[in-house]
Amino acid sequence: MNPVELLGLFAAACTTSCFVPQVVQVWRTHSTQDISLGMYALLCVGLLSWLVYGLLIQSAPIILSNAFTLLLASGVLLMKLRFERAGQLQHKP
Repeated sequence: MNPVELLGLFAAACTTSCFVPQVVQVWRTHSTQDISLGMYALLCVGLLSWLVYGLLIQSAPIILSNAFTLLLASGVLLMKLRFERAGQLQHKP
């Protein structure tokens, strides 16, 4: 692996790992009230697009970072949908 790809992998690790605390916090608290549904939905579409792009150009840093980030962001998005729906069902008269 060349130095440019190593730099890409390092950058990918830094930006991808920033999602881990959010996933952990949402999982522990079941609170997604302050998380934007639109932002996470659009983020997931963008990450999927980057992943496909990475596959087409066969770039390991782009593939790995976007696959893992898509997994984390999708987890937050799914928890938001699940926890908010559960909260709405509990508050129905």
